[in-house]
Amino acid sequence: DRGFTLVEVLVASMILVVALVGMATMFPLGYRQIADAGRMTIAVTGARHILEDMGTLPFPAIDPSTTCANPPGNLDCFNPAQGMVFDTNNVATLPTADPALAIARRWRYMVAGAGPGFSFTTAETTAWGNPTTFGGSATVRVDPGPNNGTRVVTVTVTMPGLPTPVTVNTILVRMF
Repeated sequence: DRGFTLVEVLVASMILVVALVGMATMFPLGYRQIADAGRMTIAVTGARHILEDMGTLPFPAIDPSTTCANPPGNLDCFNPAQGMVFDTNNVATLPTADPALAIARRWRYMVAGAGPGFSFTTAETTAWGNPTTFGGSATVRVDPGPNNGTRVVTVTVTMPGLPTPVTVNTILVRMF
């Protein structure tokens, strides 16, 4: 006379099972989205770091109208019209002289770490610390800006496991 019938208990338990299974299927999806967001954050941070480094260079060092050698001597040759884009995974695109060479090597160290064609000295690793490299790649290109005395710098970072690359750009302006 008191309590639940067997049918009521079975129906309630089935509803509970369906709800729990539905929630359990959301955990892998949520984890994947959190992991993608973390990788996206690392990629954006790396791209912004590269843009900051580009802003510290003397303005003539990023002149995309320069006729470039292959490999380029400086970052001014990272212009698709010149047929050159710096790629952190391609040793052939490294600049040949400092300060651009040192900056480009630091980008490679930050983005992908040591690898084929890339080894780093103890002084470099001590100065740069131990970043969490993500095995990705970054490309840097410099284009003429909308006005004389400006440059458009575009950085694209590709990460394994991230569905689309992250592209960040800025306009650098000659002040004096």
